[in-house]
Order: sequence, then C-alpha cells, then structure tokens
Amino acid sequence: MDVMSESRSVRAGEGFLPNFCHGPIVLNVIVVAQFLAIAITIIIPPLTQRAFLDLFLVSLFVQWIALTSVCALCIAGQFLNSLPEHRALFMAYLLLLCVTWLVGECALWLLSNFDVIASVRPGWYAYFHVQNLTVSAIVNALVLRYLIARHQLQLTTRSAERARAEVLRQKIRPHFLFNSMNIIASLTRRAPTKAESAIEDMADLFRVMLNDDNDLSPIHNEISIAKKYLKLERLRLDKRLKVNWKARELPRSARIPVLILQLLLEHVVHNAVEQMSDTGVIQITVECKEHRDLVIELTAPYPDPASGEAIDAAGLENIRLRLSDHYGTRSGMRVSTGNGRIFVRITHPAFKEDDKDARISS
Repeated sequence: MDVMSESRSVRAGEGFLPNFCHGPIVLNVIVVAQFLAIAITIIIPPLTQRAFLDLFLVSLFVQWIALTSVCALCIAGQFLNSLPEHRALFMAYLLLLCVTWLVGECALWLLSNFDVIASVRPGWYAYFHVQNLTVSAIVNALVLRYLIARHQLQLTTRSAERARAEVLRQKIRPHFLFNSMNIIASLTRRAPTKAESAIEDMADLFRVMLNDDNDLSPIHNEISIAKKYLKLERLRLDKRLKVNWKARELPRSARIPVLILQLLLEHVVHNAVEQMSDTGVIQITVECKEHRDLVIELTAPYPDPASGEAIDAAGLENIRLRLSDHYGTRSGMRVSTGNGRIFVRITHPAFKEDDKDARISS
C-alpha cells in the first residue's frame, strides 16, 4: 500500500487515495454496503414482523452512511492527498468513523421527531453508537484497504506502461540514424533541396519520439509520421522500397498509440526489405470499422524463419505489449507468415473514451 512520495502525480485520481468522486468507486461502495446490509439483517434480531421491511430499513441506514462517507472523502480528497501517506490514511479512517457517528445521530433525531422513539437519547443510545462504530471500524478498514491497494496497483500499472511507452517512443535503430545522416550529407551538394526535406522529416520524427506528453495520437498524425519515416528509408533503399497506402473513412478524432505504425514499418523494413535485392512492396490498409474500432492491416515480403535468416521479433512483441497496456482485451494483434510474406492485423478502439483509463476505472 506504500508508494514512494516522489512518484505521486498531480493528476486527478493519481494521489495516494483513489478518487472517491469517480463513478465506479461509488458503485463499488454501494454494492459492498448492500451486502453488508443483508448480512446485518440476517444477524440482528428482527426489527419488525416483516423480513423485507427489516432489510429495507437496515439498507437505508447503511447506504446513508456509505454515500455520506463517499461524499466526505470526495470533498476532502484533494486535501488528504496533499498529506503524507500514513497521515492521509489515518485522517481518512477517522473521517469515516465521524461520518458513522454523525449519521447515527441524525437517524436518532429523525426517529424522535417522527415519534418512533421517545427521545433522542433512548436507553440503548450508547449501545447503538458502539455497535455502529465497531462495525464501521472493521468494514471501513477492509474496504479502504482494498480500494487503496487496488488504486496503487492501477498506478503501478500506469507507471510501468508510461515507462515502457517512453522507451518505445525513443526507440530508433542507431544505424538508421547514422545511415540517414550519411545520406543527407551526400545529398547536401548534389541535391540540397532533398537534403533539406530529409532533415525536416528527421526533425519531425525525433520531435514525436522525444515528446512524452501523450501516449495516444490522432491516426492522421501517425500516418504522416510513418510516411516521413518511409521517405527517409527510401533515400537509403532507393527503388527497393515501395509502399501502397489505403486509408479509408478515418474520423479526425480517431487515435492510436504513438509510433505504433512507425515501429511496425521499421520491423518490416529492417527484417525484410533491406535484405532483398529486388523491390519489396508493403501494402498498408487503415480503416475505422463500424465507426468504433480501428483496423490496421499490413502485408509485406518476409523471409521464411525456416530459411535461417535472423529475424528480430522484439519489435512486434513491443507493439503487442503497448496495445495490451492501453486497451487490454479490447485490442487484438494477429501475425502470420508464409510463402515469403507477412500479414499483420491490429484492431483496437478508435476513440479516446474507449482507451485503457476508461477500462481500468470500470
């Protein structure tokens, strides 16, 4: 449950305590409270002659405490997350106990005003509060521990994803860089216009790779970056590299993990095209199916693994990991090889509201 203080984020929902204003957290608390109400109804002596009425009354009281507690933690969340972790946990726990006592007092006041009980402080007043606080202390400790542990697991997962994404964003084969620089140097005198254009394309590529602000990028931007990368490779490979693009019905708001396309193309160029003596044709199709899922299909020449030629599969595995980090089971990546060709099909949600953050919080 402990997290290094320096790893705290100022982003909403990334402090030591989870965001209790968030809908899924509230829903979890409501469900736990209802199960608790059922258990209490079974254990305590009957309040009335009807079991369902007893369950209704107990549920009303328990849910009142639960929802008030969530509201209190929601309001105090920013302040609590500004405290050291152990103090934040203690203050949150103390706040929950205070809410339990306060709701109990309000319930007694209402019962007294509706003449259900004789006074605000009946003979069983002390027992009522001791019982409520005891149950609250146990249940709140367990629920708070579970929610915080779950929240810390989510933060750890996100941190690992961001670290992996950072590595992948800055992953570029050194010999590609050096070869491109050499090509640019050779073009400087005989084709200065091409050299200038190549330098601009390299600048665009490195700007994206060094940008750690976003993990997702509009698909149109990624296609543009991938084309710049291929343009640089074409300077090196000349007529051995040919690419056919088909981009169909792509909404402007459709997004894709940064550099997925570039890494996929880099894998194919490195493992296939640059090892061929004749022209290698890469076919890429990008489309949005049913206005929701983004589908990327790539076919290209590819050496048969049985031929003994070295193939680096790490690039494809990195792409698979990034898709899984962002979208979980909502993404898919299918790779097949045969007859000297490779086929890759990638699917994932096209829009930001369907990304991993939404999936984790649900």
